[in-house]
Amino acid sequence: FCVNLFYLWITHFPLNPKQKKTRKMVEAQRKMIIGGNWKSNGSVDFVRQMCTDVLNKMTFDSNKVQVVVAPISIHIPSAKAMLNDNISVSAQNISATGNGAFTGEISAEQVKDFGLEWTIIGHSERRTLFGEEDALVATKVGKAQEAGLSTIFCCGEQLAQREDGTTNDVLKTQLEALKPAVSDWSRIVIAYEPVWAIGTGKTATPEIAQEAHEFIRGWVSQNV
Repeated sequence: FCVNLFYLWITHFPLNPKQKKTRKMVEAQRKMIIGGNWKSNGSVDFVRQMCTDVLNKMTFDSNKVQVVVAPISIHIPSAKAMLNDNISVSAQNISATGNGAFTGEISAEQVKDFGLEWTIIGHSERRTLFGEEDALVATKVGKAQEAGLSTIFCCGEQLAQREDGTTNDVLKTQLEALKPAVSDWSRIVIAYEPVWAIGTGKTATPEIAQEAHEFIRGWVSQNV
């Protein structure tokens, strides 16, 4: 089945964004992040095999690379218990509410209380299949910030927008909506997600991805 793997080195903020630093200094200090979103897939046996037979056998320098995996919510306890300490577990989503009478929702506070440090917000499937618009995504980011969670913020354009040449306009709109919700940019990772290239048979070339990365980094340098 499909496991959404995303290579996240687009924009991470381990530094004070207000400090003036050269590009070389920032590149040297930015930690590479590799994330795996398991989506609504997997079984108890799959989680066990993936954690013990695959992930725990990986070797990498945790000073340079951070690995984050996002199982479905009912598999999070098992994954968290089985994975090595150098692999982080993330929620795939959080609610736009706090705790309370919101049946079926999982709040940022509850995710943090369980011992997680990460959540994905704004994934294309949440945006397109569940109608989560920029304002709602920003509200969720704000909740994550209040709870002290780090956020993998997904942004990207659909096929029609790519073909119309409005990719940068879409990214700018999504980023502008994000900005007011963020008080601590050190807890934000921006992940470019070319929606039109996911499960469509179309391919986003490295050059296409790099163009989007450059635009996002340019926006960050001017707005953060």
